[in-house]
Amino acid sequence: MTTEEKGYPPPMPILLAFLFACATALVSLPRGAEDGEQAQLVKPIPKTAGIDGAVIRVTNLAAEGPGSLREALDDRRPRLVVFEVGGVIDLRGRSLVVREPHLTVAGQTAPDPGITIIRGSLVVETSDVVIQHIAVRPGDGASLEADRTPDAMGTRRGKSGPVRDVVFDHCSATWAIDENLSASGPADVDSANDIDITSHDITLRSCLIAEGLSHSVHPKGEHSKGTLIHDGVRNVSIIGCLYAHNRERNPRLKGGTTATLFGSVMYDWGNQCVGVGARGNRRILEPAEAMLIDNVAIAGPDTRSAVFVKSVDPGAKVMLRDNVAVDAHGAPLRLADDGVRAVIDRPAEAGAYTQLERVLRTAGSRPARRDAVDARIVQSVIDGTGHIIDGQQQVGGYPVRGATKRALVVPENQRAGWLQRMSDELEIGAILDMTPLWKRLNVAPSPDSRK
Repeated sequence: MTTEEKGYPPPMPILLAFLFACATALVSLPRGAEDGEQAQLVKPIPKTAGIDGAVIRVTNLAAEGPGSLREALDDRRPRLVVFEVGGVIDLRGRSLVVREPHLTVAGQTAPDPGITIIRGSLVVETSDVVIQHIAVRPGDGASLEADRTPDAMGTRRGKSGPVRDVVFDHCSATWAIDENLSASGPADVDSANDIDITSHDITLRSCLIAEGLSHSVHPKGEHSKGTLIHDGVRNVSIIGCLYAHNRERNPRLKGGTTATLFGSVMYDWGNQCVGVGARGNRRILEPAEAMLIDNVAIAGPDTRSAVFVKSVDPGAKVMLRDNVAVDAHGAPLRLADDGVRAVIDRPAEAGAYTQLERVLRTAGSRPARRDAVDARIVQSVIDGTGHIIDGQQQVGGYPVRGATKRALVVPENQRAGWLQRMSDELEIGAILDMTPLWKRLNVAPSPDSRK
C-alpha cells in the first residue's frame, strides 16, 4: 500500500535533493481546507491492514488484563482496537510497547472524555500502525520502570523487526521526561544503504506536543524536549502539529535524517526552536535534510533564541518556503542561522498566518472537545502566556476522571468511513476567539476566523 493511499504526503528524499539543486522546483503538498470549507479540515483516515482485521474492544481502564488496552496491543492478529470506555489509564510506570504489526488504535471511538494515558508511555516497535485520538501524559510519576526516561509517544527500532509506516494522528503528547513524541532507533547508524536499520516513514499529524518536563527526574538534568528525529531516521512527515513550551527540539533533526515539516506551529521554545545538524550520538553522519513549508513560529515568555532554524552542529540542508517566525509582538526573527545551508525558496506571503488558526483549531486528541490540559495550552498560544514547566503539578497535576461507557456496533464493511465520521465529530466545530493573538502580533484576522 502506498503512502498516498494511506492519505498522507509521500516521503520525498529525491525531491529534497532536487530542491537543493534547483530551488525553483514546485512542491506538491496538501494545502488544508479552503476558506469556508470546514469539513476539509479533517484529513482522510490512514488505512492499515488492521482496519479490516479482528475487532478488539477495550472495555476497562485497567493497566493490564482482560479488556485492557495492553491486552489489545499485544494481540498478534491484524486488528482494529476500539474503545467502549473513556477516562484515564494509569500505567503505574509500566509503559505500553506495540510489537505486533497491522494495527489501528481508534481513540475516536471512546466516549467523552476520551482516552488519556498517564504514568507511562506508548511506543511502537513494529510496522503498519496508526494511533489516533489518544492523549499520553507520563509526568514525573512515570519513572518507575527500568527505563527511567520515557518519551510520551513515539517509534523505536528494537528487536521486533522493521519499524516503518507508522502514523500518530490527532494525539496529545505532554509532560514527558525525555521527548514528547519522537522517531528513534540505534545510535550513529547509516541508513542510506539499509533503511530498515532504524525507524523510517513516520508521520506525526495534527498532534499537540507540549510541556516537556524541564528540571524533572531525567539523569541529564534539564530535558524539556519536543520531538527528536534520531540518527539516520528518514522520511518523517510532521504536518499540522502544535509545539508549545518545549525548551528544545521543536523538532530536532540529527545526522542522516530526512524530514518534511509542513503547516505546523511552534510557540514559546526556550533555547532552540527547530534544531538541525549532521552529528549522531558519537560521530558525524550525513547532514540532515529538511523541507520546512508554511510553518509559524511565535516566541513566548521563555524564548531565548531569536532564530527559527538553529544549527546545533553545522552542515544541515534546509529548504524554507512560506514560513513566518516572529517575536512575542510580531516583529520578524531570523529564519536560519549561519550554520544552516538554507535555501529560502519563497518568502512568506500575506496569508501565511492562515495555518496558525487551522493548527490551533485542529491539533490534539479531541480538538472540538478538548480536556482542560489541551485547552489551557492552546489558550496560552492565543494569550501569549504559559511557561516551560518542571512538573505536572505546576499546571494542575494528573487528570482525575471517572470511567464512562458506551457500547459500539462496529460495521463489517466500510470501517474507514465509519471511523472518519467519528473523527470528524471530534474536530469540526472547534471555536476559538483568536482576537488577542491577532492584536498581539498586529496582523489582520485570518480569513478562516470563526468566533
